[in-house]
Formats: sequence, C-alpha cells, structure tokens
Amino acid sequence: MMRVAWFGVEVPPSERIVPLLIAVDRFLAANWGEGFTLAVEERRAKRFAELAELRGWRVWQVEPPELPPVRFYDALRSWPVPEDLAPVRGGVVARTLRGRAAAKVLNDIDRQYLAVIRGSFVRLPMPQEVERARESLIVHDAALQASVFIFDEVRGSEKLARKVAELKLPWRGRGRFTPLDIERLLSRVREGGGYRQRPKIAVMAAREFGLEFSVKLADGFALRFAEKQDNSLLLCGAPGTGKSAALDTMLASVPESWSVLVLDPTGEHAVLAKFGYRVARAGVDAKINPLELGPAGAFDVIAGVIEGYWRERVSPIVAEILRRALQASKNLAEAYDRIMKVLEQSQREDERSAAAALLRRLEPLLTCPALHGLELLPRGRAVIDMSSIESEEAKTAFALTVLHAVYSSAKLGRWKGIVAIDEADRLGDCEVVNRIADELRQYGVSVWTVGHSLARIARKLADARAQMFFATMDPDTLEVADSRGEVLPRLGFAQALVRERGARERVVSLTLNPDVLRSKALFKPGAPLPVSQVAARHGVDPRQLAAAFSRGTCEALLRFTSGLASQEDLVLLDELGLRKGKEATRLALACLELCRDSGILPAQRINSEENNC
Repeated sequence: MMRVAWFGVEVPPSERIVPLLIAVDRFLAANWGEGFTLAVEERRAKRFAELAELRGWRVWQVEPPELPPVRFYDALRSWPVPEDLAPVRGGVVARTLRGRAAAKVLNDIDRQYLAVIRGSFVRLPMPQEVERARESLIVHDAALQASVFIFDEVRGSEKLARKVAELKLPWRGRGRFTPLDIERLLSRVREGGGYRQRPKIAVMAAREFGLEFSVKLADGFALRFAEKQDNSLLLCGAPGTGKSAALDTMLASVPESWSVLVLDPTGEHAVLAKFGYRVARAGVDAKINPLELGPAGAFDVIAGVIEGYWRERVSPIVAEILRRALQASKNLAEAYDRIMKVLEQSQREDERSAAAALLRRLEPLLTCPALHGLELLPRGRAVIDMSSIESEEAKTAFALTVLHAVYSSAKLGRWKGIVAIDEADRLGDCEVVNRIADELRQYGVSVWTVGHSLARIARKLADARAQMFFATMDPDTLEVADSRGEVLPRLGFAQALVRERGARERVVSLTLNPDVLRSKALFKPGAPLPVSQVAARHGVDPRQLAAAFSRGTCEALLRFTSGLASQEDLVLLDELGLRKGKEATRLALACLELCRDSGILPAQRINSEENNC
C-alpha cells in the first residue's frame, strides 16, 4: 500500500497551484467543507512542503482524515473545463503525465483541428479556450490523468473514498486533462482556508449535539447543513407547487439546539408548533420599533419599503428629509410629525413635494402594532406570524426590521442560526436586503428564502448554496433556471429542479411530511387586526391604539377592570393613557375590543369586562 502524507493548505488567492502539484507527480486535492487539504506520496512530502513554503503557501501536516463518501463528478460534459463547473465540496486525485504520454494528449487536441483539403493537412482555427488549455500543456510540458469527485453522504461510496485517499485512480471516471483544466476544477475547492483536523470525538459530538444535520427529501437525495458553513437555501416557484410544504418539512428536521426564525406572512407555518416551534403573532407577542435599531437602521427599513415594496427610488432630497426626521425621533409617529412640519413650513417646493411623498408611504406603518415597542429576538426555534398585520407595506417594514435586528445581533455575537423568509418577493431586490444578506453569512446566519419570481427576490438571497425551482411559467425565473422552458413548466406538485454547488442539477420528487401536508390542506388565513376600524368605532387615534395594544396590555386591562390590577399594571395603564382614575378610557375599550378580535382571551370574558367599564 502506498504511504500517503496529508497537509492542510492555504494558498494565496493569486497563486496557481497546479505547477507545484505537477512536480510531486501524484496527489489528491479536496475539500469536504472543513478546509482545503492536499495528499502526496510520503516520499515526496518533505520536498512538497519546501516548495510550497518557497511559493508563499501556508502548509501544515495533519493526520490522515477519514473522507466522507464520494461519487464521481459527472457534470463534466464539455472540454475545456468551464470555470462555472468547479465543484465546491469535492476534489481531484491525479498523476502527472510526461514525455510521450503528454505528447499524445497534445496530439489528440491538435487532431481535432486538422482537416484534409485537396490532399493536404490544414490546421483549423481553435477557440480561445482551447488555445489556452493547449498552451498550459506546452508551458508545463505535462498533462494529468485524473478522476474528479464530489462528496455525497447519500449517494456516495465509502469504498471509493478509501480508494482515492490512497491516491489510486479508479478506472471509471478517469480522464486526461491539461494543467488549466485542473486549475479550474480546484478553483473553488481551495477556498475557505486550510483543513484543520477535528478529533473523531468532535465529529461524533457535532452530530450527537445537533451541530450538523441532514434532511432527506427523496430517495437518494438529501441536503446537509452544519454550523459555521453556508447553509443558504432558495425555494422558488408558482403558488401551490409545494414550496411552503417543502420548507416546513425541512424546518421540522432542524435540531432543537439551533436558533431558527421563520417570517410567516400568512400564518400557514403555525404547523411547526407540532415540531416544538414557538409561534408568536406580530403585534401581539412580537413587536419592534424600527427606531430601536438607531436612526441609521430605521432609515434602512423605510428606504427598503420604498425601494423594495413600492419600487421607487429614494431621491437625495427624500433621503435627507427622512434622515433628519429619524435623527430626532423615538418612534415612527414622531418622525411622521416632523416630516409634516416640513410640509407645512418649508419655503421650497421640492422639499414640500418630497415630504408629502414620504408621509404617504409612512401612513400605513403608523397603525401597525408590530412596529411599536420592543421584544428581544426569540432564541431557539420560533415562527413569527405576520397575518395579524393589516397592510402589505407594514408587513414589509416589519420583516425588514426583524431582518435588520438579526443582523445587528449577529454582529455582536448574540444570534446565529437560520432565518426563513416566506414570500420574500415582498422585500424586493432592494439595496438594504442585498447588503444584509451578503453580510449575514459572515456572522453564522443563513437565510432560507421562499418566493415566486427571481425578478422580485433580492439577488443575494437568490444566490443560495442550494436552489430548488418548482413549477412555474414566470419568464424571469425561466430565463435563469430553465432557459428553454423544457423542465419547470412540466413539473408536478412537490417536484423540483435542484441545483447545489458542486453537484449536477437534477429533478426530484420530494417526500413531504404527512403532518405538514394535512395542515396545508386545512389551512385558512387568519384575519388581520382591524386597528383602524376599531379606532374609528371608539373615536380614538389609531396610532395611539397601535402603540398601546399588546398581549401584556390586554391582560393588564382585564385585571384592572376586574379589580385585580397590580401596581405594575396601573403604571403601565397610566403610561399608555388607558385609565383615568378608576375608569377605563375610550382607548382602553378599543384595546379590549382588539383583544377579542385577536383571540388573546375568550370573547365572553372581554364582553363582560367591557360592560363593567
């Protein structure tokens, strides 16, 4: 058996790696998600380390690892190797061909571009990519015989993994490549730093304690997720094609040790309560004032609503008025009043027009209880049901506020895990969503995105590690995922075209959780909180009602009207203007009606307390 030496390797981004690998004659280069590693024959290990350090590489020797199951990478169907086919979790086992063997590879290339014209051989012009691949073979005076593989715990082979770990080239999957081909095949494998060995007990503990998990979605198909890795996911397709059911099936498999936050615009993900998730209703249990993010964070939220939901550009003058208003405000209502002063007092027509436009966009947000107050982000696994929010603009604002809060907490090391966004189309392809999505990955937060059209989903959310495209006729989605329109329009329910970095795309029929499917069949959307209607019936300011309403407020009011209020209850009711001496105010009665409509407490009890008032 060949003796093999293993190294963790970090290569400067601008450095080519194949010239050195050619010099060691036989090697394995791989990355299965724990860093870039190289294996060479033990008799050449010292020479390899010396050459690598001379070229500015960082190398360190490690114990022989136990490779995960592998399978042949069968996505290579054209030559030269295109850059976009480089696997992420995979590798190459190869040996160098010199002399006649290398010359034969060169001759095979040249022969493809020779033609006989009038009895004479004429060399035909080569495509630029072929010229480059051929040139790399001539410059290095070598070719490579190699097998390309990817790591796949579902369809991979442990026997094949052991074979490549011994630097053996299997007959099946073996091919001849130029140095440029191998450089491209390893272009993504080398990313993410060098391999640093984890003790076997750490690997076992990661699985035992839920630090990594896999979700089997069909026979022979599973998605693997692990902490400190890119776990981003996209599900895109027309309504009613199985996206939400697939999302809930996957979320139900997330271990309890993970933090998961599901932004649910319709309430249909409440089924996750059966799998240990806490379900919180926006405006009832979950409230967050955008100004709690600071003026800059609140600006991001409002600008995101204007750009993402309304698809309008935030002009410099609108941005300046909004920044000034937010800088001196504690909530959106105060910012609204300051912008109103600009409309009433400014001598400039352009400022008045900009202020009027801002006021129109802010008005639907002021009567949303979810955008008042502050509740800390829930840890563990939680669903935030946004069906209680009246307007679509307010839903967008609340989702952006939560997303920004996750980002702020993640930067401070206080939150990491998965954020699932259903109907991400409402956020639009706006700058703030793209910026947050791009940076969240650096802080251990992955986003699982569900939407109907790639035209409306933020680019950075759509650029997920794993992508699942469901049936659709949307032209923007077809242009990217199925340009000929031969696959997606023909898919049935719960069928998806799956793309995962480092793997060949395939169509799968998903196996969905039966409890999830039953829940979807019985689902009926809940009614939003009728804040404006209730306020009008009681003659109160809907902005005040939105600011006062919450589950805690309703419970304090019920204790007050029953004569059981604590001192803390009385202080809260005074702060919110819900009592006058021993009497409940009109605002309090409006709150009680909202309590009934929201189902916080039994309607009979609330009606009784209203009569006592």
